[in-house]
Amino acid sequence: MLHLLQPIWLLLTAGIAVPVILHLWNRKPGRILKIGSIQLLKSATVRHARSLRISELLLLLLRCLLIILTALLLAHPLWENNFSREHRGWIILEDDAYPHFKKTIDSLVESGCDIHRFHTNFPRVNIRHLPSGDTSTIGYWQLLKELETLVPADFPLHVFSQATYNRFQGDKPSLHLRINWQVYTKDTTLTWNHYRYSISHDSSLQIKGHANAHGIWYASDRVGVSDSSNTTVIIYTDKYQQDAAFLLAGLQAVQQYTGSNLQIKSVRNLAEIDTMASWICWLSDNPVPAIRGGARILKYATGKEVPTDAVLGDIRLFKRIPYSQQNDSILQSDSYGSPVITTNGKVYTLYTHLHPEWTNLTWNGHFPELLLEALFPVPDAGIHDVRALDGKQLRTPAPTSGNTFKPVITTDLSDACWIMLFLIFALERFLALRSKKAPANG
Repeated sequence: MLHLLQPIWLLLTAGIAVPVILHLWNRKPGRILKIGSIQLLKSATVRHARSLRISELLLLLLRCLLIILTALLLAHPLWENNFSREHRGWIILEDDAYPHFKKTIDSLVESGCDIHRFHTNFPRVNIRHLPSGDTSTIGYWQLLKELETLVPADFPLHVFSQATYNRFQGDKPSLHLRINWQVYTKDTTLTWNHYRYSISHDSSLQIKGHANAHGIWYASDRVGVSDSSNTTVIIYTDKYQQDAAFLLAGLQAVQQYTGSNLQIKSVRNLAEIDTMASWICWLSDNPVPAIRGGARILKYATGKEVPTDAVLGDIRLFKRIPYSQQNDSILQSDSYGSPVITTNGKVYTLYTHLHPEWTNLTWNGHFPELLLEALFPVPDAGIHDVRALDGKQLRTPAPTSGNTFKPVITTDLSDACWIMLFLIFALERFLALRSKKAPANG
């Protein structure tokens, strides 16, 4: 059965009136040449017989078909068939998994199972032409929820894939599927240069990342390479001296813990602000002046303070500033949903203060950790995360009998429409050019 995802595009088929009108308007008046004594006769009224005649019918049909196919392509056609039990089961095969389960898969194929790729829409593949190099990033649970709409609950499914942890995203859904899932683990250890920061004027601390199927760990090593890109933090304040003192203590704790060449400077004069600083902490109610350079700025929000009893994790808030910058992105919100810190590019706005009358953040052990994460952000392991999931966690209970929907097999016809459009356009151009050359040849 044919289904269209965007049937409104079928209105485009009304455009077939254009080539029809052009083909009907095919009357070409002949050239009048007066000869002999006819030139002396009084010109008489010439009546032309008018008739509607379609010329080059095949060209007309091809051009109409081009418009119809274009409208059909834009409407996104899908062909749906009712599920057939002609196979004894499906083999859901991830790319590159076949060599690890060759004997098992070959045995299932001989028993009458059909092979499908572990990918969107689960296309059928041939065992002799299996794709290689899995580049999909779609989570397994998301794919299986889609598979649930394609096969009955009691239909045998044999899934073969990697046990890569990062592909099992989100919570495991409750599936009405009969799955026998087998996974393999790549026995490799990856090593990469993860992070580096300066600890003196002529040396740096290099952190290397290591990952295998069992976990991710990091090791540091001092390297004698000069790195002039020191991290510099400027603390500016006018009347919030205690706030600046708490922030300075937290930064010094980070400096001592990391051994980094962290430059911390507390100023009260605008002229002392280094435009090459990495961070400028603006602890003032005055507007932040225009500062050249690429420094990131942390500033207090301005406004009338209001009391609150909200919490942020194990951090308590006693006072806050009402949220005002509607265009900022919210990074953290308290238990009432009120923004605590927002960002707009490189400018970060804090809707509370660091003084203990406003929050207990500065007395919390997480305060230096937050500063450490802001100053030396650790990039995510990303593609290096090869941790593996235990195959026992993939065991699924027997499907319930409550799954009564009728699954269908959906085939996207867009590729077929593109091929037909190209072939018909090529044929139309060939016939059109040949018809133009015909009078000259005659």
